[in-house]
Amino acid sequence: METLRDEIIRGDLTPGQYLRLEEIAARFDVSTMPVREALRDLEADGMVTNFPHRGARVTELSADELQDIYDIRANLEEMAARSAVPFVTKPLITELAALIEEIENHSGDVATLVTLNHEFHLTLYAASGRKHLYDLIRTLRYRSQHYLHVYTAEIDTSGLRQTPGEHRAILEACKCGDAEQAAALTREHIAEAGRAIVKYQRERETSAGAVVVESNARNHDPR
Repeated sequence: METLRDEIIRGDLTPGQYLRLEEIAARFDVSTMPVREALRDLEADGMVTNFPHRGARVTELSADELQDIYDIRANLEEMAARSAVPFVTKPLITELAALIEEIENHSGDVATLVTLNHEFHLTLYAASGRKHLYDLIRTLRYRSQHYLHVYTAEIDTSGLRQTPGEHRAILEACKCGDAEQAAALTREHIAEAGRAIVKYQRERETSAGAVVVESNARNHDPR
């Protein structure tokens, strides 16, 4: 059920949100069997976590886990961009340019911006022909995509609107056949997003920890 995957990527289903089997089946007017299979597939991609006897939830990631994912992504996506450049064709350049234009035309729609950003990168990396590298990147992007949406929607509503300029720089390097420049720009593009999202998540964790400490203090107030 690609719809569930899309809803997680777009941020319609947020980190930690319960995914109740019967509710999903009723919403799509199907039996629970295909829903179970879909949730298993999403768990394999790291987008859903199943808890025995408690059901499934959209995967929550700690700041440290997000840091790990973005560190790996920066390395892999740098490699994919470098590998793709020798195979960039005029039709692909046209396709990537059209995606950048779409991003610019949807500056007020965070969900669409996140989706188009994802599509731009995977379209470029697919040109490398390195299937296993592509699949690894796609999986890691799926695992962290909903955090990009949450961060952009809550903190930095202008962040993804600035990405067309970065995308254009990557595309220009591809057009010039400069694989090293395309790779370096891609690495920094991913790393910069990672730094912002990890910082945001770490601040959330600190804030949540402070709330727990305060609550415990009140509950143990000897007065």
